[in-house]
Amino acid sequence: MKKILAIDDEKAIRLILETSLKKKYNVTTKNDGEEGYNWMVKEKIIPDLIICDIQMPNLDGYEFLKRVRNSGFFGDIPIIMLSGEEQSKERVKCYQLKAQDYLTKPFNPVELIELIEKNLDSKIRVRNYGLNSGDKYYYYRMGALDFMTETTDASEIETRLKEKFLSREDF
Repeated sequence: MKKILAIDDEKAIRLILETSLKKKYNVTTKNDGEEGYNWMVKEKIIPDLIICDIQMPNLDGYEFLKRVRNSGFFGDIPIIMLSGEEQSKERVKCYQLKAQDYLTKPFNPVELIELIEKNLDSKIRVRNYGLNSGDKYYYYRMGALDFMTETTDASEIETRLKEKFLSREDF
């Protein structure tokens, strides 16, 4: 069963999240970003997906998102941000901080489950997170990308990767 960490300072929202998701997922809820991040670190748990509110005490959703994205262990976890704000600038800020999705409150639990399923898909969803052509080609060859985001000469990239690998002195 996939593990989901749901972070929200409103008890009612945590209850809705837990109730609507517990049949399909192993859900853990936390009160704020600080509590959620400390739980992952102390318990050495890497959830499959995180749902996080933006406006919270102690560590808000933006700072939580920055901390997770800058960590070595948690940086690749898909994160869905929840907010009562429907303004485009809030949504854009979340995407700039590399959140996968954004959902406004009140939300439809069925829509949330669809977003979760989309983000738990085994294919890597890339929104051009600074991957260079070699990285994109590598993930494409592994079957992790359904598409290449730019036209690429695959043979040229493969040659450069082989040269780079063979030139390493530690082998």
